[in-house]
Amino acid sequence: MDNFDLVLDECLNQISSGASTLDECLARHPNYAAQLKPLLQTASRFERGRDVRPSPAFKARARARLALHMQAHPRRKPLFAPFLRVAFSMAVVVLMFLTAGTALAQSALPGDALYQWKLTGELVWRATASDPLAVDLALSERRVDEMLAVSGDAAAYASALDGYLEVINCLTVYTDVESQARILPILQSQQERLAQGGLSIPELDTRLAPTPLPVPPVVPELTPELPLPVPTVTIPDLLPDNLP
Repeated sequence: MDNFDLVLDECLNQISSGASTLDECLARHPNYAAQLKPLLQTASRFERGRDVRPSPAFKARARARLALHMQAHPRRKPLFAPFLRVAFSMAVVVLMFLTAGTALAQSALPGDALYQWKLTGELVWRATASDPLAVDLALSERRVDEMLAVSGDAAAYASALDGYLEVINCLTVYTDVESQARILPILQSQQERLAQGGLSIPELDTRLAPTPLPVPPVVPELTPELPLPVPTVTIPDLLPDNLP
């Protein structure tokens, strides 16, 4: 289980027990806040749903209405009842299999049998998310974890690297200031983690490199013009020898 899974379990337990609020959990783990927020919000909604309890009066009214409806509409034995029961049972089995498989696939690494299943689940997650940027940032964290985990396996590492480059390429569409303020700290943290693991991603380094300041154009120095010589004019008629 990676650090994010441990942090998620800790926050879920604290929120469920009332020891902490969602905002407090996010404040304690700023590096994972973007990933934690949608998951914790969903978990909180489920918690609130479990607290809903119908009143005895509501139960009595519902029971009475159900009895009247059943009397007015007696149930007819369906023609394909056995088939429907079998189909329903099969659907339940398939649903359980898909749920269990998806849960197991979350820890799969490149090269594992369930890794493609994990990627497919991520596509569904992103397509249905209300905050795609948060999902993309969470997926970039997953790919970094995978690269660090399989760095000794060239083929698996190449697969994880391709996935990471695909995610950070998706991040280029978020050009507004607010989105960049969410993206850059996480990418910088990933760069540090990869460097600590002896890995370097040129595309990530280029993305985070500071933009050079524009160089002002060089204006050639002008050479001052020399004054033109003034011609000397001699007027013979004004010389003293020619005076009367």
